[in-house]
Amino acid sequence: MNKEIDLSIILLHENMLNKEGKLITTSLTMIDSHDISRSSRTYQLSEFFIAHPSNTLQDLANTLKKHWVDGYGAKYNTNRGEALELITIVDNYEQAKEKIKTRTGKTPKIIATSAKTGENRIGYSDLKEELKNGDPYLLLLGTGWGLSDSYLSEVDFFLAPILGPGDYNHLSVRSAAAIMLDRLFGS
Repeated sequence: MNKEIDLSIILLHENMLNKEGKLITTSLTMIDSHDISRSSRTYQLSEFFIAHPSNTLQDLANTLKKHWVDGYGAKYNTNRGEALELITIVDNYEQAKEKIKTRTGKTPKIIATSAKTGENRIGYSDLKEELKNGDPYLLLLGTGWGLSDSYLSEVDFFLAPILGPGDYNHLSVRSAAAIMLDRLFGS
């Protein structure tokens, strides 16, 4: 864990938007679980939460974690196990916030992300400075076509989007997470 900064990530699947703007629950993908946990460990985050309401998909995530932390994978590739140890599987966003509050004694400040531009976005250098104040933070990563208003209504910070040189902007969540973390903590 980064001694100076207490940042956790949550990968959300419930109350996401589809391309028509309707609420959906998205599927959990193992590649996102692997890659975001590895990025989280590389940049010394406190925790990586996977939030999904399905017990079956929670079991799948737990099986993946156990394989790399305690099972054959732990012997095969210790680095992967070290990264997947950061995963905490929860039913929902509220449980993640409560776990952070229990660990730190403080309610985390919430950071939203979006591929869309808009008003009141905080840049990476400003957020990097904000993160140093000693409070816990929770970075929300959406799946599908983005976060619904149920999440956005309680956001403390809205991070500026990652923009490429053209007008196409639809990164995978695992790629976006890696880029964001590198912009915040990379050298």
